[in-house]
Amino acid sequence: MKRSFGSGLLIWALLICVFSLPVTAQQIPIDEVTKITVEGNNYVSDFEILNSVQTTVGDQTNQDALRADMQSVYDMGYFSDVNIVFENYQGGLNVIFEVVENPVLKEIKISGNEGLYSRTEILNVLDLDLDTVLNVKKMNQNLKKLQSKMQDDGYILARYHDVNISEAGVLDIQITPGRLDSIEVSGNTKTEDKVVLREMPIEPGDIINIKKIQKGYQRLLRLQYFENINPELERVDSEQNLARLVINLTEGKTGKLNFGGGYSSTDGWIGFIDVSEKNLFGKGQRVGVRWQFGDSTTYSLNFYEPYLWDTDFSFGISVYDKESERTTSDDQDYTKKSRGGSISIGHPLPKDWRTSLRYKAEHVEEYWDDTEETISDDNLRSLTLSFSRDTSDNPFNPRHGTINNLSVEYAGGFLGGGMEFTKFNLDSRRYFPGFKNHALAVRMKLGLSDPREPLAGEEYDLGGSDSLRGYQQSDFDDEIPNNDLLLFNIEYRIPFNDSFTGVIFTDAGNVWDDSDKISLSDLYVGYGLGVRMNTPVGQLRLDYGWDEDNEGRLHFSIGNTF
Repeated sequence: MKRSFGSGLLIWALLICVFSLPVTAQQIPIDEVTKITVEGNNYVSDFEILNSVQTTVGDQTNQDALRADMQSVYDMGYFSDVNIVFENYQGGLNVIFEVVENPVLKEIKISGNEGLYSRTEILNVLDLDLDTVLNVKKMNQNLKKLQSKMQDDGYILARYHDVNISEAGVLDIQITPGRLDSIEVSGNTKTEDKVVLREMPIEPGDIINIKKIQKGYQRLLRLQYFENINPELERVDSEQNLARLVINLTEGKTGKLNFGGGYSSTDGWIGFIDVSEKNLFGKGQRVGVRWQFGDSTTYSLNFYEPYLWDTDFSFGISVYDKESERTTSDDQDYTKKSRGGSISIGHPLPKDWRTSLRYKAEHVEEYWDDTEETISDDNLRSLTLSFSRDTSDNPFNPRHGTINNLSVEYAGGFLGGGMEFTKFNLDSRRYFPGFKNHALAVRMKLGLSDPREPLAGEEYDLGGSDSLRGYQQSDFDDEIPNNDLLLFNIEYRIPFNDSFTGVIFTDAGNVWDDSDKISLSDLYVGYGLGVRMNTPVGQLRLDYGWDEDNEGRLHFSIGNTF
């Protein structure tokens, strides 16, 4: 025979039985209590039981007090039944608490927890000792803790289904975790279903976890294919605890034709025409063509396939031709030409990390504008191994999460080319919520290189709108080889409305020719104010920064700094 404690009510249902029993066959006799004893207990001591009783020897019997004592004994959790009887004793009454102990716990069986928690994890939460009388009160409390843990961990449909204890002391706990019956995609007229489904880290048959659904939502949001994404869970079978996930979508524009112009502190006066498609033929592929002209001229073509042949591997290819006019710190003008391309293969890693391997081939030439004398003329062949992780909550204005990128680039050697170096790059960003809808953004960027030959145009750039504001690149050119870089950026972002955001920033950084010389006390500091404006061609950025001599400089660019 098994005792069943049900789902939710558990042993408390037995209280009804306790209150329905008379304390005696007739009414309570009124007399002095001359003795208090316990009968029926084999494992729980008299002392422990009587310690919960308020009535003492010498008291007059009182119906309400004795009922309260009986309830207190029952609430200890060790007994399936409690009663009170009386017998004459030394001119008064012996009050006898008759108890029926719960079975001695010999074994705990758990079923339905596969894919949810290990047996050890559940036992740790239940915290029940074998070879002792089952304490139902403690069991109920810890079952509630287990239910809370499942909810907190994202298993929103999981519950313990049935709890039984046999006369032999075998406790049987059945758990129903709640599984996904199916996934339905609705509202997509261009994007293929598989493009949506592959971003969801949950499949039919899996245990439903709201955190996985939220992660899939974030992935779909980062695609920037949809104006609205609304995932919903619908119950399809209460008995089997099954639900269906419906992803309701409103598709947005994924193709863009942007053109415009302006002044960039890095590239001078520029104009551009940018044609791109983020969701080519609804298959999730990206393609883009860009022409930038002015003081800097660039032609580029790129293509990216995030799931090559429906596998987890990504593939990217790009070609470019860039020519930019630059000025040294002593006002000498020179031109840098770069022509090349790259091919990359990527693959996801655990814990939201991703790795990629890129092969790059480039021809770099630099010459003086006045004499056309060649400064450098070399070929670059390199392999770059990268690791990245993005847990930010918004691709445009994040207020939570981190973005981390770590890469190692090897050039020369067996790859050929005239440049030989190894570069180590770290770019780490973190976002914090500020007052109301404000945000605090922090970045650290570290670059280290081991040049076996002069870097010849592959040095680190510092100064300008994307790094150390209040300075320009020519402030750090040609004095020393910029083999190593350390940069810190802090921004406090204040949205005024959907179109404008104000920024308060502080930057600190420097470049060195040797990593042994890197020092926090050797950093240049810039600070200032900025504004971001959302436009049809993207986010325009205008910053005004001051250097350490309080000389101001205006910076203009497109997109967030970081």
